[in-house]
Amino acid sequence: MPAPRILILGATGGLGRALYRHMASRFETISLTRAELDFEQPDKLSARLAEQEFDVLLNAAGMTSPDVCEVEPERAFVANAVAPQILAECCLARRARMIHFSTDYVFSGVQRDLWFEADETAPINVYGRTKLAGEQAVLKASPSALVARVSWLYGPDKPSHPDNIIQRALQTDDLSAVVDKVSVPTSNADISGWIEQLIIRHPTTCGVLHLCNSGVASWHSWAEAALEIAARLEVPVKTTCVRPVKLASLTQLKAPRPLLTVMSNARLQSLLGGEIRNWYDALEEYLVQKYQPQ
Repeated sequence: MPAPRILILGATGGLGRALYRHMASRFETISLTRAELDFEQPDKLSARLAEQEFDVLLNAAGMTSPDVCEVEPERAFVANAVAPQILAECCLARRARMIHFSTDYVFSGVQRDLWFEADETAPINVYGRTKLAGEQAVLKASPSALVARVSWLYGPDKPSHPDNIIQRALQTDDLSAVVDKVSVPTSNADISGWIEQLIIRHPTTCGVLHLCNSGVASWHSWAEAALEIAARLEVPVKTTCVRPVKLASLTQLKAPRPLLTVMSNARLQSLLGGEIRNWYDALEEYLVQKYQPQ
């Protein structure tokens, strides 16, 4: 059976870049940037996709800033719901597999320690609502599609929370991070490896699947872990201590954030046949590669 041809959308984002780097070394892979395939021009998507040769579409594109979505809900709906539906329809028509990336923000973040794929969704901001609408539209248009929910992504391609806290700690010992927002930090590199396995070993897996590392963290504990690892790697941070603050104190945020969105990766573990590593171990590997490259 020939190796599948991969098309990646959202190629300039952190996840899109990680996916391309991983897939391009293993499969015939092409990627399209927003300039090449603009989700805000949905009437042009079908024709643009028709020009591409692919067997699997990885959609990592969309509007991902909760605050931008909150103030521009119409744009967010087009990018996060309308465009993915068109992509799913195109994939169905050409019998290509679609893997569409979504978010833990589809959950309310209240009254639940652990969220499973079948749990009720109740997003509390425009970003979450438009991403949920996208999930539903994709699966309705193409029931064979896979919706992959992810949380708290990081990697070498775009600065994220651990990178930012380390950079701040190089300048000051006065650091703070939110202590009451809890989820699972997840490595873009790990996601790329899981996606490869899902493409090769599980070509018919569909529906919703949580793609996240194991364990639980707050923005605060994630920050202190990053600083502790950085200090051990002799990065000259001024402190490894971070002052805990409540999410409600961040009055500059335009969109409300769900507090507790720890997703279960039990289905992913069952599919891949092994334990998914803890977020701390994945973070440590990332920072070692960043600060002590071989």
